[in-house]
Amino acid sequence: MSGRLLFDVTKASKQSHYSGVLRVSNCLKMELLKALGDDLVEVVWSERKQSFRSPVLGRAFSIEPEDVLLTAELFNNFERPGIEAFLKSSTCRAYAIFHDAIPLRHPEFTWPHSVQRHPSYMKMLSLFDGVFGVSQHSSIVLEEYWEWLGYEYSPSVKSIQLGADGLFSEPMIPRATRGESFDVLMLGIIEKRKGQDLALDACSRLWDDGLEFNLHIVGRANPYFGKDIERRIKRMVKSGRTIKLHGHIEDEELKRLIPSMDLMLFTSRSEGCGLPVLESLWSGLPVLSSKLQPVRETSRFGGVSFFKPEDSEDLASQLRRLIENRHLVDDLKNGIQSSILPTWQMTAKEVLDTIKPRVEVEA
Repeated sequence: MSGRLLFDVTKASKQSHYSGVLRVSNCLKMELLKALGDDLVEVVWSERKQSFRSPVLGRAFSIEPEDVLLTAELFNNFERPGIEAFLKSSTCRAYAIFHDAIPLRHPEFTWPHSVQRHPSYMKMLSLFDGVFGVSQHSSIVLEEYWEWLGYEYSPSVKSIQLGADGLFSEPMIPRATRGESFDVLMLGIIEKRKGQDLALDACSRLWDDGLEFNLHIVGRANPYFGKDIERRIKRMVKSGRTIKLHGHIEDEELKRLIPSMDLMLFTSRSEGCGLPVLESLWSGLPVLSSKLQPVRETSRFGGVSFFKPEDSEDLASQLRRLIENRHLVDDLKNGIQSSILPTWQMTAKEVLDTIKPRVEVEA
């Protein structure tokens, strides 16, 4: 191999909460490490050096022209002083993973810091040699943004398929829906973007009509946009609604919880990929999702039913249909095409095939 892959872990090395961006970064890094071994070097941005450094190699590390930088992180020149100048002058090639433009398109329910950072971040992506979009939708959005800015030159944007096996190493065989109860799982940070408020509206209608089912909500609350929803959930629990608020749980506990569920409910208002949908299908759990373009891309693997985005009445109708007709849930489970679901090994191969010829995977 004539060059190393420099994998950016600047935020991942110190991030306290496990975000979707961090999950993508970690899963991809692990598969790239399997393929490249010592030719993958973890690097972090050094404000003092105005360049990347290697915590492992220390002073022995320097960036060579044959190296390739890969980052899945979000940043701007304020957070990483000098990063723009580095990208403009670096002799090594650089690639980035682009997740979504949600902070730019939906500032009304996005962290204020993310809203402030995202325009300059998306502009800075044009300085890379290539960008990987986490879905066809995300790739199109980025290219349209550059076109709107009037950029005469921009790098190629390649859509990659994220892996479904981030939680379970092997796909799970779907089990038949039990007759005595029905358990619905919501997984993700509690906030307006993820749509737990829509789910509570829809479920309240069904409970008022006497429909019996259990709603399990997993995730921490966004301190800006999730506390009101979390308080509402707790009030509903006290009033006797059959809701279990699990909060944040580790992967091992999640692995024990998922097999006891009958349906994944994904009510997001906006997504770059919708990774929880892929991971749910891999675990044998069918999904009722808002009809977002990235999730529609995932639905080709089967096991997904849709409701109209931001429409709690349609959500209630579609959820009622599945709860009252359990065979339809089994049909969704049987429709999951586990054999063609993507893995992170496949994602890593896509990335490496693109950044060749100077970085190559050994046979």
